[in-house]
Amino acid sequence: MKPTKGAVWYTDNQLDERIMLACQQQLLKGIEEEYIVSVSLKPVNFGRKNIVLPLERGWHTMFKQILAGLEALDTDIAFLTDHDVLYHPTHFDFIPPTNNNYFYNQNIWRVRIEDGFALYYNCYTGCCANRELLVKHYKERIRQIEQTLAKGERVHYSKTGLEAGTHNRPERIDDIKAKIWRSQFPNIDIRHKGNNTGSRWTKEEFRSQRSCEGWKESTADKIPGWDNLKERVEAFK
Repeated sequence: MKPTKGAVWYTDNQLDERIMLACQQQLLKGIEEEYIVSVSLKPVNFGRKNIVLPLERGWHTMFKQILAGLEALDTDIAFLTDHDVLYHPTHFDFIPPTNNNYFYNQNIWRVRIEDGFALYYNCYTGCCANRELLVKHYKERIRQIEQTLAKGERVHYSKTGLEAGTHNRPERIDDIKAKIWRSQFPNIDIRHKGNNTGSRWTKEEFRSQRSCEGWKESTADKIPGWDNLKERVEAFK
């Protein structure tokens, strides 16, 4: 019997509505709405259920959103989905081969809406894993954050990392490792003025060249698996 799949879709409600709606519609091509839980800071009409957390935008809040969505799902597997990524339907074909690792789809291109410039380099994105494993991780992550804040200390997200299992620093949340998979066709990370993480468009902007291995440059009209992507991105200007 195949494991059931669900998605947590989360947003800070500050995204351009045109991008948000396009990403929602694209997500529904890969996973049915009854298996999607949306978590937002203001009400949105998306998913089987919408959970609203009236909090300030930030990493701590985002982790709380993810946990709330995971706990509301009732599937075996959970995909964590960003509000500004166009997910190709083949992204959701993946089934984690084990319940004891975090898995990331490395097949993703960043596309700049100003001119359609497209960039690829190896990274951890598009997390998928056993839902209960992710629940345990985010509960512990939030516990550690709130413990640090209770002491009046600053949380160093650069040390703990933003993606589960992606580094070996002593400050890591747990000892569970991340592994990579690649969907048949890539996802599209739309780069706009309000991304949570900054955009880097040249190798020189990276402190370590190990962080941009696999570097490729292209344009939106040449990315496989995406018809009319150039026109779709231009509509976001």
